[in-house]
This record gives sequence, structure tokens and C-alpha cells, in this order.
Amino acid sequence: MLEIGEILGGRYEILKRIGSGGMADVYMAIDQKLNRKVAVKVLKPEYVDDEKFLKKFQTEAQAIASLTHPNIVNIYDVGVEDGVNYIVMELAGGITLKEYIKRKGRLSPQETVDISLQIASALSHAHNHHIIHRDIKPQNILISDDGMIKVTDFGIAKAANANTVTSTATAIGSVHYISPEQAKGRFCDEKSDIYSLGITMYEMVTGRVPFDHENGVTIALMHLQNEITPPSEITEGIPDSLEKIILKCVMKKPEERYQTADELIEDLKLVFQDTSGDYVGFAPVVDDSPTILVDQDELQQKEEEEKEKTGELDPGEENGYLAEDDDEDEGMNSKIEKLIIVLAAVVGAIILIAVITFVVRSSGLFRSGDEASTEQITTSSSDSEEETDDKYQVPNVVGMSLSQAKEAIGDNLKIETKTQASSSYKSGLVIRQSLESDSEVEKGDTITLTVSSGEPKTKTTIPNVKGQSQSSATRTLQSAGFKVSVKTAYSSSVSEGNVISQSPSSGSKASSGATVTITVSSGSEQVTVPNLSYYTESEARQQLRNMGLTLGSVTRKYDNNVEKNQVISQSISSGTKVSKGTAVGITISLGSRPSTTTTDEEEPDEEEPDENE
Repeated sequence: MLEIGEILGGRYEILKRIGSGGMADVYMAIDQKLNRKVAVKVLKPEYVDDEKFLKKFQTEAQAIASLTHPNIVNIYDVGVEDGVNYIVMELAGGITLKEYIKRKGRLSPQETVDISLQIASALSHAHNHHIIHRDIKPQNILISDDGMIKVTDFGIAKAANANTVTSTATAIGSVHYISPEQAKGRFCDEKSDIYSLGITMYEMVTGRVPFDHENGVTIALMHLQNEITPPSEITEGIPDSLEKIILKCVMKKPEERYQTADELIEDLKLVFQDTSGDYVGFAPVVDDSPTILVDQDELQQKEEEEKEKTGELDPGEENGYLAEDDDEDEGMNSKIEKLIIVLAAVVGAIILIAVITFVVRSSGLFRSGDEASTEQITTSSSDSEEETDDKYQVPNVVGMSLSQAKEAIGDNLKIETKTQASSSYKSGLVIRQSLESDSEVEKGDTITLTVSSGEPKTKTTIPNVKGQSQSSATRTLQSAGFKVSVKTAYSSSVSEGNVISQSPSSGSKASSGATVTITVSSGSEQVTVPNLSYYTESEARQQLRNMGLTLGSVTRKYDNNVEKNQVISQSISSGTKVSKGTAVGITISLGSRPSTTTTDEEEPDEEEPDENE
């Protein structure tokens, strides 16, 4: 355990410990260089000599380091000092979503959609970088006072293109939120995160998880076999659209869920625009998935083992920076199956050898005496000579002229050539060869010789074309001897048709004929204004933020038909296409107009200026 006041990496002063999990402790520290508070995750001392735990610790750092997103806790630094392995992360404020749900009992549909959009946005960013979180749950989601969401703890995240398989004996991810494929130790991918988010959404709108039991293995079995009770049967007032989205997320077959987080985001944005949910495109209470057969003896054994444990499957739930750290060793059944396969192969080989020996002897192919011995020796000698004649030892031809190299190789190998500029070898000399010298290869194999074409061409400075029109920038670059590639992107600061950026950057040097890529503005990005009716001011602000818009002026007036503090109307109608960043004004209800005995004349509306102005 680190001491208060201890300094890591010459800059991170430990202030206090703020949490502890399965394999790491988390401390609050002050970054003396940048004068800001950070979270420092430190691997526990008992694991520093364990390569498996160190690998997991490094995996977490590598996973988070590639992610930069407003809804993901940022990683600032990774280091090792005197045997202390640590990760320096953003110190995100607020409480966990789990604690927030407990405080409120359950969340409103509007708040559930708002939070879910932010989580899905974080997952979309991670999935686009081929990273699966694999432990999405309310305990790993932080919510600030202003409703900002931060997804934390990629401790068991892995690159999606790795062999991402979870052992049934040590199912990774909190069991209440685990996907069926994770519970069975099958391959898991981005759709596993979507399932866990669906369970989290279910808990937000109902205040409880769909499956619960005192035994963790039993809960995992429920995810595999039991139907989920629709949220509307537990809580009233849930739009059909939201319920259908949740139930689609938690389908037992991955192919029946949303295939990407982006698909989920598109449907979440329509929840209050079309509350029927017909756009979700599936029957919410029908699941024609076949019954999944499970080895009951294996599960019973696991249940007995689970009951003997004193802790839960999910240590460190109270801290959003900590996740469960389970091993990914293969289960016992898998090891037995492998042993049986190996034994079967050995026995089969023995039987095959015996059969071949019997057939050869019975056919009279073995002759006794000197004749047989002499023939065998002669044959062996002949085979050896043939084998020797087919082999060729590759000479070292690097530095030779091409003609010398061809003469040295002769007809033993097929020769292919390619050229490359070189400042180390004169024109016409061999720079490298594809087959290593002194290695033995088959005669007739192909060797590729890379031949110097002389000194590299003089490099030219790339001109600055940012801000120019596409046609002007193209002419400028082509005149300088470069090829031009064009990409487009939205921009609110650069006029449509003008260059936003270029790569390589201006001032750098490149060979004549190199390609310069210019990114041309296609104007401001157009987004659809959402329906803000009956939102509170904070909910409207967050919904606009999710759509890339801002909250404009806020007007307040009495309205007998709309509850106090809810939106009556908006300055731009829902469904309208506007530029990203556009401000949308709203009118908030002051509630029913109070009765008065002094006058029947209508009181003037009260107005409050936009707090952002």
C-alpha cells in the first residue's frame, strides 16, 4: 500500500486511497506538474510477480490509452517505479449509476434515454477502436451532478480481433449483467456489451435487475434459459418504444440484438418522437430462441463451489474505477476433453503402425540376409545423393552489381528484382536479398534482389493550402509536383468547398510525386431538432447536447395544461434540420396561473434569459 505523501513518477503525490478491488487499489493524487487532481490505479504488491495479472494490468492501460471520448474516463499516464505498476487516470466526479439508481428508486424514461445515449456513444467509440468493455454495469458508470456520464474500468477489455473467449468456470463480467455467451464461455464481441447495456437500462427504468438469486451460478443460468419480464409489467409509464429497445438489446441470440452501438443510438433518439416503437422492428415479447441445453452436473458442481465462497462474484462494486479481475483459465471439462483427444491420437497411431507393419511383412517386402541389407544401403545412399542434389546454399550477394549477383547465383534460383532509392549503395548495387545468405533452399526457389536506383530524389516543401478552395488548392499542390487526394468533412468554421486541413502538413518535405491529402469542408453538419415537450430544463439541455445542439433562451410562463418546470414549446420545431451547434430556445411552464381577486387581466409572461448568454 502506498503512503500518503509518496510521489510516483516524480510528479504524482498520493493524497488518499479512494477504493480497493480484486487486483488494484485506487488513490487520489495531485499531478504536481499540471497542478490537477488525478486517480492513480496501482497493482497490489502480491501480484507484481504474477505475469498473468501484469498482463491484465497492461491490457487495461493499452485499451484505455487508445480511447479519447467525453463519456470515457481518460488515461493520462502509465508507469512502473520500484516494482509499483500504476495507471494515472482522469479523476471523474460524481457517484456511480448504481448508487444513483438506489437513491432515486428508479429513473424516468427521459433520464434513462439520456444516460443510455451517453453510454452507447462511449461504447460506439470503443467498438470503433476494436475494444470490447465486457463489464458494462451501473457500478462502472459515473454520473456527475450535471448529468454527464463517464464509463470507467476497462480492466477486462480486450481488442475485438483477439481470441475473446471467457471461461465458464470464471465468467468475466458481473453476473447480474453478463451476456449468455459470456456465461457459457463462448466468443463475445460488441453485441455482448449491448446486452449488458440492455440489462443496465432495464435496471434504470424498473429499479431492479431482471434476474437475481443468492447464488451467482444460478443467475448465470437464468441469463441462459429464463425469459425476461417486460419492464412495463413492473413499472407503469414506460413508452413502448423504450421497452422494445431494451428487449431487443437483451435477446439471447447475439444476432437478434442491435448489431452495433450506432444502431442502438439511432433508435434511442426516436423514443419520444415515435412512442409506438414500430421502428425497432421486432416483436418485443416473442423469443423463438431454442432451449439452450446446459450440463446440469457441471452447473450443480459450480453452484456448490460458489456457495463455499465468502465473497461475491463482483468485488469492488462500490468504486467506479474498479472491476472484477477473474482468470481466463480453461474449465476442467475443456482440459479433460483435450486429454482424451491426445490419448485417442496416440492409441490410433499405435494401431496404424501395427497394421502397416503386418501388411508389409505379409506381402514379403522384407527380404532377409545380405541382399536386403545391401539393397537398403544402396537405396539410402541414392536417396541421400538425390536430396543433396536438390538443395542449394544461398550466397551473399549484397553489395554486388546485379550482373555479379546473377553470375554468383547461376541457374540454381529464379531471380526477381525491384529497385529502391538508397543513399548507402550506388546505383546498380544489390541492397538486400529475400533469402538469407548461407541458408539451404530448394533449387528452383525464387530470390528477390532489391537493387539501388541511386540517391533519393530531392524533397520539396509542401505549400500551405488551408483555407483555399478545392480547385485552387489542387492547382497549387500539382504545380509543386504533388498528387492530390480529396476527403470531405463537416465544419462550422470553414466555408463549404474550402480546405479544412492537409496531410502531410504544410512546411514538411516530401518527394516529388508524393500524395498530399486535403480535407474539404462540406459545410455545417445537419442534425434533427428533437421534441423537447414535457422535458425539464436540465433534461432538455442534455437532450440538445446529445444531438449536437445548444440550449438557447429560456422563457417561463403560466400554463394550466403543462406541469410546472416542464417544456411547453420550443423555438425550432422538432424534426427540423439545422446546423450542428444551433441554439434552440424553450418555454418552461410556471404551472397553473394563481387565482386573483384584484384583476381579471392576464399577467404578463415572466422571462428568464438563457444562462449561457
